[in-house]
Amino acid sequence: METKLQVRDLRISFRTSNGKVQAVRGIDFDLAKGETLAIVGESGSGKTTLLNILAALDKPTAGEVLLSGKSLETIPERDLAAFRRDNLGFVFQDFNLFPQYTALENVTLARRLAKLPGESEADIRDRGLALLEQMGLSDRAGHYPHQLSSGQKQRVAIA
Repeated sequence: METKLQVRDLRISFRTSNGKVQAVRGIDFDLAKGETLAIVGESGSGKTTLLNILAALDKPTAGEVLLSGKSLETIPERDLAAFRRDNLGFVFQDFNLFPQYTALENVTLARRLAKLPGESEADIRDRGLALLEQMGLSDRAGHYPHQLSSGQKQRVAIA
């Protein structure tokens, strides 16, 4: 299987009022296309910091992240938004759904804000409905977050 993501001796340190904190200490892994990796650890163990590095939101103190053999460090700042759109998906711990939007509106919001050339509102709506159907939520498209269970909110966030 083709290796999609490689992480080599990844480290990041921060200076705090108490001195230097090593948030990530020498992480190594390979992830092939189609594989899943779970990152577990107690609060404060560096999980979010690692994910921020993988999303090119933070830069490591040392080490390297390669996506399809290309170092994230080489992606120009102007291209980072497209990189994130094309390569990443985020599911936030607290769902981060907008309470004033329905499930379908939450699912399609990012796409509506970053509409691709030639993409219509109908295309975006159809894709959103298809994603909700994949998550077993097609009957909840018009429901607001307060009308959904925690599991349903999580699946909307994934969609």
